[in-house]
Amino acid sequence: MRIGFIGLGAMGLPMTRHLVDAGHEVTVASRSRGPIDAALGFGATEGDGPRGVVDASDVTILCVPNSPEVIEVVDAAMPAFGDGKIVVDTSTIDPEVERAQHERVTATGAGYLEAPLSGGTVGAQKGTLTLMVGGDAGVLETARPALEPFAGLIVHVGGPGMGQVVKLCNNLIYAAQMLATAEATVMATKAGVDLAQLYEVLTHSTGDCVAVRTRLPAEGVVPDSPASNGWAPGFMTDLMAKDLDLAIGYAAKARTPLLTSGVVRQILGAASEAGYGREDFSALTKVVRQLAGM
Repeated sequence: MRIGFIGLGAMGLPMTRHLVDAGHEVTVASRSRGPIDAALGFGATEGDGPRGVVDASDVTILCVPNSPEVIEVVDAAMPAFGDGKIVVDTSTIDPEVERAQHERVTATGAGYLEAPLSGGTVGAQKGTLTLMVGGDAGVLETARPALEPFAGLIVHVGGPGMGQVVKLCNNLIYAAQMLATAEATVMATKAGVDLAQLYEVLTHSTGDCVAVRTRLPAEGVVPDSPASNGWAPGFMTDLMAKDLDLAIGYAAKARTPLLTSGVVRQILGAASEAGYGREDFSALTKVVRQLAGM
């Protein structure tokens, strides 16, 4: 299959590699030269910007940081859309903005899906990402071969915008987990608890969760955790803050309460202000430590 990929960041580049390794003909574009050169090195072809990528592809995948960049890509590629083309946006953006892109692109005769991702950079590297797909089920079946090489699970969750809503629900839960994990770890540390023993207990008790298992914020306890690796991001603080802003904004429009998300967002903001914005979002623990006088 001829596949385009626009946005070769920490997620997009390994996703592209999986597509090339699966035998697809992959054409790429990205803002930075380095990732493009890396993609060319493992067998991708460079396209002439978004329009050139769509021209060369049957399915074009977007993986960019925010709503304005999705709009920018769609604007640039609009002349290339039409019958036989499919766009899959794997970015996490505002559900209403996503619905507008569905309308714009499908009006040309092309197909459009959103498929925000869960699994972080580790999932992208392993090809085990979860995709939450919004849009037409028939379009998904056509596009599925372009998604399976980097996916562990693909779930069609409904029509336009619904993939983004489900992704925001996932991330507001994950953010709350992380703050609770940070608070518990700091309290245990200050009390003199052996954190390896804490980890063993939590992972076999009702406190078990993904944040504990993958991001217990104590250096050296979980070897693969960001805390044990210089807070290298699997998911950056600034990106989690952006996603919580989207969730809070959407909930306000829907008139549904978000109680914990506002607190977590403040801590993430403090972490960004302290210089941890490009570190993993588990670095919010440093703010909790400071508040505890540690």
